[in-house]
Amino acid sequence: MLGLLISEALRAQGAQVVNADGEMFVDRLETRDALSSAIIRECGERSKGVLTPTGMVGVWLDTPLIDLIGGDGTFQRRFAGIRKRFNKYDIDPAREPILVYPTQHYQNGGIKVDANSETDIPNLFAVGEVQGGVHGHNRLGSNSLVDIFVFGRRAGKFAAQKIKDTRIGKLTLDHVRAYNKLLLQEGFDKDLVSPMLLPDYRFEKALTNVEHAHHGERSSDAQ
Repeated sequence: MLGLLISEALRAQGAQVVNADGEMFVDRLETRDALSSAIIRECGERSKGVLTPTGMVGVWLDTPLIDLIGGDGTFQRRFAGIRKRFNKYDIDPAREPILVYPTQHYQNGGIKVDANSETDIPNLFAVGEVQGGVHGHNRLGSNSLVDIFVFGRRAGKFAAQKIKDTRIGKLTLDHVRAYNKLLLQEGFDKDLVSPMLLPDYRFEKALTNVEHAHHGERSSDAQ
């Protein structure tokens, strides 16, 4: 199963993150960047991740602890939607732990802006996930709407006022040419679409891993 978003609220309600040996290797209430780093290390250099049938590795989120701590029915009351999604795959997160691994869901940090969402480039505004600076280096869970609604409104109002007295002049692509020249001078790969900070999660790759595993089993049987 790939690509299901799991709320951080599960950890807030008591679900612990444990490795293949059942060891809690990180505090369940750690910030998202520290937690992600810990999981990646556990699955990588420490080799204590859980290998899935697709060939991917993850760790356990011990979700049954929610009912053990809060009483029977707590998971259903607070996370009925999550439970319903997992039930489609014959998994009951209120009774069995689920496998998790960090993905690039939300950017930590971002473009620096002022109180009106304007960057240090005149007339350029940034709002939403690219901004990040509203919350500093580490956004807390469940408050990203501040980026959109509060600062989005500020950016719109301020930009509308500013454009009245702004004269853009002739538009050119000189800044793009200068940027490409700088990339060439520094030896950066221009074919790289974006920083690959985390593993490739495409479903096609997972299926390929399964096929390779099955092929290896058939080869062993043949021998």
